[in-house]
Amino acid sequence: MKPIIHCLVFLLVLMAASTLFGCNTGDKANSSAAPAPPQVTLASSATLNTMMARGEMRVAYVAWNPAVIKNAETGLLTGIFPDMINHMADLLKLKVVWHETTLANFAAGLQSGQYDFSVGPTFITIPRSVPVAFTQPVAYVGNSAVIRKNLKPPASVQDIIDRGLKVAVLQGQAMDEYFKRRYPKVQLLSLSGGDLTAPLAAVSVGQADIGFMNTVTVTQFVDAHPETKAVFIGEKQMEMLPLAWATRHEDQSLRGFLESSITYLKTTGRLEEIQRKYPVQLLYDTPTLHTAKH
Repeated sequence: MKPIIHCLVFLLVLMAASTLFGCNTGDKANSSAAPAPPQVTLASSATLNTMMARGEMRVAYVAWNPAVIKNAETGLLTGIFPDMINHMADLLKLKVVWHETTLANFAAGLQSGQYDFSVGPTFITIPRSVPVAFTQPVAYVGNSAVIRKNLKPPASVQDIIDRGLKVAVLQGQAMDEYFKRRYPKVQLLSLSGGDLTAPLAAVSVGQADIGFMNTVTVTQFVDAHPETKAVFIGEKQMEMLPLAWATRHEDQSLRGFLESSITYLKTTGRLEEIQRKYPVQLLYDTPTLHTAKH
């Protein structure tokens, strides 16, 4: 009798185990066949779609002539970048809603969703590329210089050295590092402070023979100081820095749209037409095309 009871108990245990492990196996199979879909955030998948659906672009800007010019009385925005954005919006039948920001806060505004993207203008730098993702460069800004009108324009940096001209720069600015790194023999007057016009003003008052600063600041200074003139301008600018628009890193679709729009505006000549409207023109690149070579 006992052997029969032992057999029945064994069979019952075996059946229970089979049922238990059979269910677990089925659960694993089902889990493998139909994994839970990954979470998709609004920012990563739908910023561009949301922008199109609501019928408006929300764009951040920093006022900096000639890229973005703000009328002090009306608040109206003009300049190279607003003209580009307005042209894009017109083609898509979208309204543009502008949000003023600063270089210190534009990245935080992007992360918090205050606007869809920022046109800056913002220089691409390695530290700035951590919190935001930049488009291809829209334009480039180099550095030029100011001399007094009665001074013969130097032909090159070597000419500056050979003639013993004293060069004024701003501490920490691109040209300060440029001369210290590449031309240590230059007579350098490195000025402290945050006034971008300081090296240019040093030329006006006779402290230096030539003063370097970004081309936009140089052009505006010369317009206001007729005793000076600009040199190393146009294609002779030094230490080029790229200006680009910024998005959140996860906004790949939106960034792709902006990239395509920038390419279109460059290659069709529309960006060149826009730049002609303003006295200070930024540098930009266009593809050099040629037929197939045999």
